[in-house]
Order: sequence, then structure tokens, then C-alpha cells
Amino acid sequence: MKIINNLKDKFEQAELLTKEAEELKINIANWDLQNISQEKLTRSSLRVIKDNRRGANSTLGSSSKVIDKLIAGAAESAVYGEPAEFNFTTQISNNLPPTVQSDYAQIDQTTIFNFLEKCQSYIKEQKSDLTLDLNLSKKLEKISIKTTAGGNLNEEIVNFQIIFGAPVPGGGSFFYRVLEQPQFFSAVPTDLIDDFLEEYQKTYHISVPTTGKMPVLFSPLTLYFLLVSLQEGVSALNIYRKTSPLIGKINQKIFSDKLTITDLPQMEKSGNRRYFDDEGTLTRQQPIIEQGVLKNYIYDLEYAARLEGEPTGNGLKKTLFGGDINTPVSPNFVNAVIEPGDKSKDELLSAVDEGILVDSIVGFHSSNYQQGHFSVQAHGFHLKDGKLQGRLEDVMIAGNIYEDMLRVREIGNTVYPTMKGYAPYILVDDISVTGK
Repeated sequence: MKIINNLKDKFEQAELLTKEAEELKINIANWDLQNISQEKLTRSSLRVIKDNRRGANSTLGSSSKVIDKLIAGAAESAVYGEPAEFNFTTQISNNLPPTVQSDYAQIDQTTIFNFLEKCQSYIKEQKSDLTLDLNLSKKLEKISIKTTAGGNLNEEIVNFQIIFGAPVPGGGSFFYRVLEQPQFFSAVPTDLIDDFLEEYQKTYHISVPTTGKMPVLFSPLTLYFLLVSLQEGVSALNIYRKTSPLIGKINQKIFSDKLTITDLPQMEKSGNRRYFDDEGTLTRQQPIIEQGVLKNYIYDLEYAARLEGEPTGNGLKKTLFGGDINTPVSPNFVNAVIEPGDKSKDELLSAVDEGILVDSIVGFHSSNYQQGHFSVQAHGFHLKDGKLQGRLEDVMIAGNIYEDMLRVREIGNTVYPTMKGYAPYILVDDISVTGK
């Protein structure tokens, strides 16, 4: 409260965002423990309005000297800042589940290593020559926002994540799977491991399709390319700048009617879950695409004000592929989820006479994703008669989501974590593939 009173004396408005993170990471490489790291950091961001101009500053640490520098830097930046077009939040919210910190603390290193040993044993029984890479992390994050207008929001979030994988033989890529959840893992994820090992067996030899248009089965890990491009299209920032291809297309069909995409910020198992955004706007479930039809844009405070819209709880300190406390706020999906269909993975594979399964992509950042274009190297497998033939090598795929996603044939019945949220496997017809 002392710092808020101090800010009231110096500025017309102020907003203090604080993120305290405690994280333990364990890495096992080629069956041996490689690294254990633990960090506990406090990061703060201050946005202010002074003489009706906006200023901002960020810092690492929480000492009085650090806070003084944070305030001074924000005041200095306001001298050259843009005119203030919005007010900071007045919301009050506390999401502090009583067991969050105990859920984190009770899972000690002994518990974690026992679980990792069980995972390794299960994998080794089936494939002892695998160059296994295993990463497990537990993270506790405390987020608070306080404003001079009376805003006071707090939440605490715990996540556990495991990533297991191995380098592709001679392929220059890494083949992996991810599992995350708010409680520690009660059992070895045998189904996920079995699927991983079955596909990995097909990486030992190469099978490349001929060049042409063919069915492509996109794995959940690759579908960030769809979600990133769509986010750019529905971002109020790009609507305001008139650079979005989706201007004026609300309630128009832009994808196949098989596609429904919803921002689910409070999805319990998601590591991205948030109950308020980085500006203190409460998050909520929001349809983006309903059966192929565009339903909503996403707004932060600034672009809601500029476009005379309503903030949607999507103001986050993120870039397309990362972000930190010093990243400016912009409209972002919190946790975009592609709704699952009714087909198992085996059924999706069986539906392909000849095509490819894309398990990862390289080079998307250099595509014109703002307009929906993609031209990327595809890592994965050649498919023939519903069977994996071998790994891809020097294969490219290219297209545009606003054309290609009109040709979705089938969607898998299970969603998995991806960079921007959750996605199932998706089978799309007539994608341009450059092979032999």
C-alpha cells in the first residue's frame, strides 16, 4: 500500500504489475542427470500517466532502491510518451486457492526423481538404445496488479511439465512430446510414450513423397502456425493499423465448418491459464471461430479505446514466440483451444492413401504469417496406405491458412498442449508439398 500512495503523489494514474516466479528444472540427457536448476525471481512493470502522457518501466528485484529506479524511469519515459487514451483498472479479484503453494512445496526432489526413474525404466524396457532427453519442471507463479484507481488483483498458479524426446538420426531435428498439468503426475504417461516410441522407430530411414498437392496430417505441436496467424488476424492492434486480412469479416466464414477455436483462459490443465490479463482485465471464455465463422476480435485496453470496443482480457506482455516483463502489452490469445473432432489418430492415419504427417516445422517466423501465409520445412513422416513409411527429408509445405483451412477433412478427438494453447491432430486436403 505504501508504494501505491507514493505513486498517487507522483502521477495522475499508475499501474504496478508484479510477477514472482519460483521454478525447479531437472534435465536428464542420454539417461544421465545433466542439470538441476532452481530460481526465484521477482519482476515488476510500472505503467504511469503523467501530464496525460503514458510512461513505462520494468525491473528485476524488489528492493526499495530498485523500486525507486523503477518509478524514476517510468516518470522519465512519460515525458516523451504517447497521449493517454485509457484508464487503468479498478477491478478487485483474488484467485488464491488454499492448496496452491502446498501443491508446489510437497512435490520435492525425491518425489520428482522417483517419477523420472519410473519413466526412464518404462522407456528403457522398450528401447534401451534411445538417446533419451527428459526434462521436468515445476513452477509457482504469483501475479499481482495494483493501481492508484483502486485496482487490486492477485492470483497464484502452479504447473508441472514433462518433455521427453530424442534427436532424429541424421535428421537434424528433435522428436518430442509434452505433458503439462496443475497437479503432479500420478502415473507414467504410458500412452503418450508408446505413441512417441512407435513413431520414433520410423525415423531411422527416409521416405520422401513426390512434389504436388496432397493430404497433410498436422500434429498438435505444429498447429501454433495456425493459431499465431489467426491471432494476428483478430488482434485489435492489426485491425486498428488496417493490416489484418480479417477487417470487416465478423460473422463471415473464413475456415471449414469443422473448425471451432475458442480462447479458454481459465482451462484448468493449461499452463497458460490466467484469471486476469497483464492489465487487470478479467479473462473469460471467448469464441473466436465457430464452425468456420469468425466471431470476435481480441482487445487490450489501448486498442479497445482506440476502436471504441471493450477490453476482452487479452492484454498480455507477450510477443508471438515469447515475452517478458519488459515486453509491451498487446492483444494475445491467453489459451486458444481448437475443438476436437471425433476421429482417433489411427483413423486419421488410415484415411490417407498418400500424404505426409507433419510433426514439427522450421522457418515459420520468416513467413508472412500476418497475412496467413506459411512456407516452412516440414519434419515428420511420409504416409502411404495409412502407414508411416519413413521420415521426411528436405520437404517443404506452403500455403495460406485462409485458403487451406477451408479444406479440413477430419479432426482428432484429443487435444494436446502447443505453443499457443491446445490442439488436436488435423487432416487437411490439397496442401502444396515440395518433395522429390
